[in-house]
Amino acid sequence: MSLKKMPRLINKTKQKGNFIIVSLVIIIVILALGLALVRVLSGAANQNAVEYYGARAFMAAQSGLESGLTELFPINNDSQNCASVTTHLTFNVPYLAFCNVNISCDEYIELPDNSTQSGAVNIYYLASTATCDNSDCPVAEECRKEYWQTQRTLSLEAKTLP
Repeated sequence: MSLKKMPRLINKTKQKGNFIIVSLVIIIVILALGLALVRVLSGAANQNAVEYYGARAFMAAQSGLESGLTELFPINNDSQNCASVTTHLTFNVPYLAFCNVNISCDEYIELPDNSTQSGAVNIYYLASTATCDNSDCPVAEECRKEYWQTQRTLSLEAKTLP
């Protein structure tokens, strides 16, 4: 004769309240995942803002270089002189609002160069630094809490024959 184990009867009164504890744990886990997702998304939004203002500063600096080149090498005019380059630009277009550009120009006249027939070249070095603010907020104002700026510097060298 074999002894069979009798199935134990589960006392349902002892299990009261387990559903509440399990549901609270699930709610806490879902809340933690939601908060982590919010943090990731807000970080991505901040990174997009930095990227946007950085692109604005880059475009402003590039515009400064192009402006400097057109002033340094005017069409139908053979005179190249760094004194003709504007050193400070501000823009009146919405995309480049609150952007300021400083341009510097250095010239090196008739440098020896064996690759040319004349044996000399002129070299012009242009540098454009753009600073873009996110708003026009005066110092010591309440809006300075959300105030920041980006800056980009571009440079180029142009070589001409004397």
